[in-house]
Amino acid sequence: MSNPDQDPMLDIARGDRARSQHLRDSLQLLRGKVDNPEFRRIVDDVLAGKASLREVAQTAAFGQAVAPLAQQAVDRMKEMTEDERTALADEGERQFDELRRNLAERAESGMPAKRETSPRVEEEDEDLSQVSFLEDPASRDR
Repeated sequence: MSNPDQDPMLDIARGDRARSQHLRDSLQLLRGKVDNPEFRRIVDDVLAGKASLREVAQTAAFGQAVAPLAQQAVDRMKEMTEDERTALADEGERQFDELRRNLAERAESGMPAKRETSPRVEEEDEDLSQVSFLEDPASRDR
């Protein structure tokens, strides 16, 4: 979808382009982690603008795929100290601010919005706590 105004994530992100991009990247990451053809099909539909994330999130296929991953995230958060959770939240906000700046700079320059992508996940249980979700995946190999 080349027109950012047609981004199907904007409604659920309440018009925030950075959050919309993050949702898109998260769906792509989840799609790669979940080995369920029905889940992959509905995620593809959302990413292509054929279905809304709000509707798809209520389906059994989505819930069955995401629930265990969400529980893992909750368990990890419970294991963190308050300082670690605060640092993680601060890093997330810093990354959103950086993405917002990048999107604004591209819009001001008249360049089409470049899709930032999440880093590749090569192992199922890879520790992503130190990974910037805004970096170019190719730059990690340099």
